[in-house]
Amino acid sequence: MLRPMILALLCCGISAHAQMRSSASLPETIGKDLKHVAQGTGRVLTSPLHWQGRDWARFGAVVGGTFALSFLDKEVNEFFLRNHSRTADKLADIGVEYGEPRTVVILTGSVYVAGLVAQNEWLRESAVILAGALLPSGLMQTTAKLTAGRARPHLGLGHDVFEPFRKEEAYYSFVSGHTMVALATSHVFAKRIDSPVAKVGLYGLGALAGTSRMYNEDHWLSDVVLGSALAIASVNTVTKLVEGDGQGNFKTGLQWRVQPYGRGAMIKLYW
Repeated sequence: MLRPMILALLCCGISAHAQMRSSASLPETIGKDLKHVAQGTGRVLTSPLHWQGRDWARFGAVVGGTFALSFLDKEVNEFFLRNHSRTADKLADIGVEYGEPRTVVILTGSVYVAGLVAQNEWLRESAVILAGALLPSGLMQTTAKLTAGRARPHLGLGHDVFEPFRKEEAYYSFVSGHTMVALATSHVFAKRIDSPVAKVGLYGLGALAGTSRMYNEDHWLSDVVLGSALAIASVNTVTKLVEGDGQGNFKTGLQWRVQPYGRGAMIKLYW
């Protein structure tokens, strides 16, 4: 799956953005890109210091929505347990592979090197944005996993069991790192490719990664939802920095709210 995806992204970047070439020398270009990665990482980690009222309201909506969805954790887990099949197993394997750190490292490196060789700024910027978003996302999810100590679904202890600083992989459920990696990757390229079909495919892969983690009983619904929101917010923050805006406000791009619906709840997505 990884090889065809790399080829598709390279073809898209080179054909649609071949005119975007940099006149800087190779050392200057690499130095600028490394600076952007470092600045993007720092901006994401310190973004609450720059938030204003509306940004805090969005953050509160995400946290509140995640808490509301946590009441569906058990039901969603049981749903996946009742619906295992060979086809679903194969789809889950694809989703897990897409969210593997190894996958995104290879993808990011390949896109960046191709951008340097082809002198294609679109490819380089895409790789820089992805790296700048994934580094802080990795730090955030690692810290959250350790400090929360949430039991994974496959332990059978329930969705409300937290043992902070347990330092056992089975208690690293909160938040979903695979989902953060997958959604960050999809969001970077979906934002930069002007094709509805490509956007649907990319976001579909990102959603498959999160779904696969719930299917395999590695994460609860709330782990996946919050991981998705953090990934999208990180990408948007770094994108603004790299593309020259530099404001880095908390704005998830794809936003959502939980609303009562019948006897349950409905997730409303909007841009």
